[in-house]
Order: sequence, then structure tokens, then C-alpha cells
Amino acid sequence: MTVSPNPEGQSRLIEEIIDKGICVRCGACVGLCPYFHFFDGKVVVMDRCDADTWNCLQLCPRANPEGDILNESGGIGSYKTVTMARATDKEIRETSQYGGTVSSIIISGLQSDQIGSAVLTDRGGATSPEGRLARNRKDVLDCAGSRYSASGSLSILNGCIKDGEDRIAMVGVPCQMEALARMRELMPDGEERYGRVSLKIGLFCTWALDYRQLDAFLKKEGVKDPVNKFDIPPPPSEVFRVQTQGKWRDFPLSQIRPFVQKGCSFCQDMTAQEADLSVGTVEGIEGWNTVVLRTDKGAEIFNEAIEEGWLETQAFPEDNLEHLKEAAQNKRERGKKSIIKGVRGQAWE
Repeated sequence: MTVSPNPEGQSRLIEEIIDKGICVRCGACVGLCPYFHFFDGKVVVMDRCDADTWNCLQLCPRANPEGDILNESGGIGSYKTVTMARATDKEIRETSQYGGTVSSIIISGLQSDQIGSAVLTDRGGATSPEGRLARNRKDVLDCAGSRYSASGSLSILNGCIKDGEDRIAMVGVPCQMEALARMRELMPDGEERYGRVSLKIGLFCTWALDYRQLDAFLKKEGVKDPVNKFDIPPPPSEVFRVQTQGKWRDFPLSQIRPFVQKGCSFCQDMTAQEADLSVGTVEGIEGWNTVVLRTDKGAEIFNEAIEEGWLETQAFPEDNLEHLKEAAQNKRERGKKSIIKGVRGQAWE
């Protein structure tokens, strides 16, 4: 998954990713390089770097797409089992987007000392959502819910590693899980950096929105108050829901899709295949999460949350599993087609 060594790594990242508008704002380069900063939904270049390294380029999930063909295990990648789960705690369920499974796992892991801290995404406010380090239940619940826009939260992980944190749980979307996988290949300390992350929880993602474009649109439409929650109900609704002060307002998805990040079109991964476990909604069954258990670590901490009474589970319907695989495979094929069509130009030839 690595990019060939190049002493002009930062220049190439700027010219071929950022300037071309295909940066997905994952935050992998921020904090790794002192000259990148995440502000208000955008990666900002503070100064040019003359270091003879290319780590920022190696981490970027939009670099070298031709070399990143994902495995073909049923569209959702390798897994041990797929199940449904939801929080048993009423406050967690009411605060979370759907079933509260991610919040429950993180709170369980913090209280049992399986993890020391967790990198999550806050709700934003005057600026875009950003990464946040959570150490307790309140921190976790303050970050509950879906954002639908990039948060640059890997920048917080880079800062935690630099500060000596370990046993970190990272919650992120597929491109962020891919950047984490690339981290292992960094020289000279990739394995050590990667080893600080004890749990990777991936979130299902079809696409993410450009925060600045979305924010400008909502203000134009009269949405002035802070947004508490976003939601996209399952098809055939075709609406984007925005909650402010407890009230929902619906917009046609056709008005929102133009704000999808350009870089998302190259993504082949809907279910975060590089994670220890992946979590999404359950189509047609309100208040429950789909949980894809992928690794021994993911299964261990998930089962501990059940044993400690944080989660309850049900069997995952076979029809839902087939539909999930189909949807994931469709996204994979769309990503491949975007790459093959050469939408990115000739940057990587």
C-alpha cells in the first residue's frame, strides 16, 4: 500500500491531492507534518516543507489508487460474523444516531481499562466538526451522532501518539482506516506508531460532504441555529434531515449531493474493511446497528461490552446481509470506474 519513496512528498501531496480538490480531509497528514493544519473543514498548508521524507504522501488514502485494490470478500471484506446490536443504556440510545453501539463499546472499553482513550469526532459549532480525545462517558456522549462531513480527526491521533498516549481507540470512516493501515509502512517508526492504536472502529460511509459548502447552503436556506444532528433515512426517502433545537427540517438529497467531496468518488470501501469491527445502521430496522466483527481484538472488546451489560444483540437477517454486500460491492465498482476513467488526471502515471 506504500507510495514509492520521493523526497518531494509534501509538494506532490499539495499538487496532486490538495490542489486537485480530491483531499478527503481525513487528517492523516496533519500533526504528522507541522506544516499542515485542519481548520473549519479544510486541510490548510501553513508553509512548504523541505524535509527529505514522504510520510505525508504515504499516509494519504487518495495517493496511488491503482495499487489499492481491496480484497473481494463479498463486498464487505473479511469478517468473522455480522450481527445486530444496540445499547442497553437509555441515555446512550437517545443521544446516539441509531443504536448507540459505538458509544457503548468505547464507554465499556474505557471503564474496563481495555482502552486508555478514544479519538472521536465532536459536533462542531462555530466551525466544522473536528477530532476530539475522549477519556470518559461524558466525552463520548458529547461526540455521539453522525456528521456526514469530514472532521480531520486523524490529526488528533497523530498528536496523541506524539504525546506518548497508547491503548488508543480510533473511530473513523473507511478512508481513515485506510490511512491507519498505511501508517504501519512508515519508516522508521510506522510499526511503533501503529501499535499505539489498540482498537479500530470503522463507520459505514457512502460519501462525506464538504463542510463549507454544506454550511453555506444551510445558512442560505435559513438554518441559523447550531445543528444537533443530521440523518439520511433509508431509501426510498431521498431526503437529508437536519435537526436544530429539537426540530427537524428535510431537504431533497438531490440538493445535497453536489456537496459530496470529489475525493470520495475514488473510494472502494463502504464498510471500513481495515477496522477491527465496523458499524453502521440496519436498513429497515430502526434503532439497531449492523456490526461486522473482523478481528480477534474487535470480537473480544465487542463481546466484553455484551458481558458487561452495555449491549444487546440479535441475529442479522440474511436478506439484509445480502443487500449490504451488494451495496458495498456497488460502491467498490463505482470507485474502480472513477479511477479507470482517469478523473484524477495523470498525476500517478
